[in-house]
Amino acid sequence: MLTLENFTKHWEKKFPALHFKQTHFLIAISGGVDSIVLAHLMHCCKANITLAHVNFQLRGEESVRDENFVRAFAQQLNIPLKVHSIDTNKYATTYKMGLQEAAREIRYAWFESLLAKEEVLLTAHHADDQAETVLMQLFRGTGLHGLTGIPARRNDVLNLARPLLPFTKEQIKQYATSNGLSFVEDSSNSKDDYTRNLIRNKIIPQIQEVYAHVNENIFATAEKLKEAEAIVEATVALFWKKGFKIKKGIPTLPINYFYKVKDNATYTWGLIQSYGFKPAQITEVHKLLEASNGAYIATPTHRFIKYNEVIQIVSNDTSKEHLVIYVGEGVLQTKYGTLHLEILEANENLIIDPSSKIAYLDAAKLDWPILFRTWQSTDYFYPLGLRKKKKLNHFLGSLKLNPAIKEQVGIVAVGDKICWVVGHRIDDRFKLTPQTTKVLKITYQDKF
Repeated sequence: MLTLENFTKHWEKKFPALHFKQTHFLIAISGGVDSIVLAHLMHCCKANITLAHVNFQLRGEESVRDENFVRAFAQQLNIPLKVHSIDTNKYATTYKMGLQEAAREIRYAWFESLLAKEEVLLTAHHADDQAETVLMQLFRGTGLHGLTGIPARRNDVLNLARPLLPFTKEQIKQYATSNGLSFVEDSSNSKDDYTRNLIRNKIIPQIQEVYAHVNENIFATAEKLKEAEAIVEATVALFWKKGFKIKKGIPTLPINYFYKVKDNATYTWGLIQSYGFKPAQITEVHKLLEASNGAYIATPTHRFIKYNEVIQIVSNDTSKEHLVIYVGEGVLQTKYGTLHLEILEANENLIIDPSSKIAYLDAAKLDWPILFRTWQSTDYFYPLGLRKKKKLNHFLGSLKLNPAIKEQVGIVAVGDKICWVVGHRIDDRFKLTPQTTKVLKITYQDKF
């Protein structure tokens, strides 16, 4: 049962470091029952909150209705509200991604731009969402981590908490009814166009005919598996730590030590995942143990080399690139690709290619020479369409690139200002405007 008392007890147990009045919370609110109930609970707890609503402009008048409803709700409870309205279809087309992926990127990029240091984003994910996520992961094929589902707390790319995770949709609706809360329904939730909706609307209801409390049971299982995962990760990390030897500055693992867990994929994955390998390469790593001397498996960042009776873990060339571009036209060879530069007239004949591999920059805003270099952890920029600066590390993290690929990302810069995160996004400060007369077009082509 979801009550204010149960909610606060769960909060104190799960988020002891987050105080209602001392921390500022940004609540993602759609107008649906889940986010309305979360906002009401936090309001009743006298928490320091601001609501944040995204109008994705995907459902016509219904999207307008949702925004107006949220505005009225915020006004009624005297809660600050921020609204972001964006053409998601256009965004998805421009960056060549699906609507769901585009909406997710838009939503979390905007939320992150609103969050100041120490502020926390709250989302209204609940036990039913958890059950759907675990089933989706199971059907796709996953390991232990995939079966742990949605985490209640994150503090990496985003500082985020999900306080409704233990409560079911039915309990949330009962709370809304008991407290006289109205809400809006998203008509797309009733359609089976997406995998999650199919699981929610068709598969789980059939399972519930046999196991009435399936959502609660899956949630409880995921919580137990989280505990198991923590134990497994600690055990695996300790095992490899004991086995590592440093010879002439090179980390090595004796093959006879590796053989202790040769047939255990969990141990192997615990070792290789941080070196840019993929789960499908576990078998290849096992074969390397019996390969001829000098055989190796490589990722963009590392090589595992069989050398006598050890596996050497050798980092690839990690020297940072720093290439000065003196002229506006020509070809520049980089470590991982090629940049083609052209100066164009900004007129009616200019055709804009929406590919993320091509950048169009206002040439008048550039100070020559410009620079191509490897990104740094201290870099930030203003992603196209956002008015607030964003740490580049966080932006790349939101793209969910594997560590090896992430390290390869380059930038084009003018002084200390980033113009283009190559292959991903230009900086809003260098975009084309109606006043633009000359355009620097840069096309990037991967080597691999």
